[in-house]
Amino acid sequence: MTFASFLEKMRKPAASDLVSAIKHFIAAFHTGTPDPARDSRRLQDFLRTTEAAFREHILWRNASADDLEAAGEALEKYIMTKLYPLTFAVSPDDTRRDAAIARKFQALAFLKPEHLDIPPEHRVEASWLLAQKELCKCDSYKAPRDKLVCALNCCRIISNLLRVAAEQGAPPGADDFFPVLVYVVVRAAPPRIVSNLEFIARFRAENRLVSEAEYFLTNLMSAVHFIETMRSEALTSLSEDEKHVLDSVDDDAETNESANDAVDAAAPAPPAPGANVAALPPAPARLPPAPAATYKTVAQLYNEGEALVVAAEESGELLSAHPFLYYAPEDLLLSDVPRLLAAYKETALKLEALTRAISSGSR
Repeated sequence: MTFASFLEKMRKPAASDLVSAIKHFIAAFHTGTPDPARDSRRLQDFLRTTEAAFREHILWRNASADDLEAAGEALEKYIMTKLYPLTFAVSPDDTRRDAAIARKFQALAFLKPEHLDIPPEHRVEASWLLAQKELCKCDSYKAPRDKLVCALNCCRIISNLLRVAAEQGAPPGADDFFPVLVYVVVRAAPPRIVSNLEFIARFRAENRLVSEAEYFLTNLMSAVHFIETMRSEALTSLSEDEKHVLDSVDDDAETNESANDAVDAAAPAPPAPGANVAALPPAPARLPPAPAATYKTVAQLYNEGEALVVAAEESGELLSAHPFLYYAPEDLLLSDVPRLLAAYKETALKLEALTRAISSGSR
């Protein structure tokens, strides 16, 4: 079952009870202040309850285990896409950590594999670049599963790299994965990495965040924490200048935080109603905010995408994903219509989502 077919099934009159429950759950989120811990518990409870209802519902009475699994995935994606503005990067602690680690990424621009004691046989730049690109994709998606897939792909690329090294006579130890992961995260400098990982941990269905997914997500969160708290003592063979650059990031952050606290303490209380506002002293200036994030234009993304499409076509991946791409009308059979219709609906929904997101962002 695709996401499009799930939406089509939910439009049937027999699904009115499920649709009503889902709409009520989404509406309830708009009535209170976002609370990540509370909202996570609410979502997990609702997913468990609704997926159990699917198994007993007339629309899924004869459904296979795979169809029920796909329905659960589609339910999570639908709900979290609707609730994304209320659940992603709404925690002040997450956004503060995002800003702090972004500064740390900049300070670690000098980082080399030898600083993390990564052996030469594990230094495969092509694999590292692929892993970095996958990790950076996390911020482009809204559904927890889609973000998680990007994170898992990053970790799998690293794991495969180490496995190949083992086959070539350099068996990796238990601690070889983590340094490479740290290096990849630093070089990728993924946007809002803390918010993305915390979002996955809170809102990915608990019964699906197990085994490999849980292991790799835990490693990624550990790598992020390691980078956040990293001091020069954690790295090897740093110059004095590099030590100063790295350690000064935390020192400057502590100084700025203390200065902002002092500003807040010294700021005058709000004027009472009717008070002469002009007579009050001006509020002291706060420290300048971090530079605003920059984003690629649609044209830039399209140009990059064209190159990726060409590469996918050359490798055969494009034809594998879209088997009807090079069909002529006379090649089609009547039995192909259901697959074509499903593919069309999926494409139409993706196009609408992208178009509306771009239009909304330009206003």
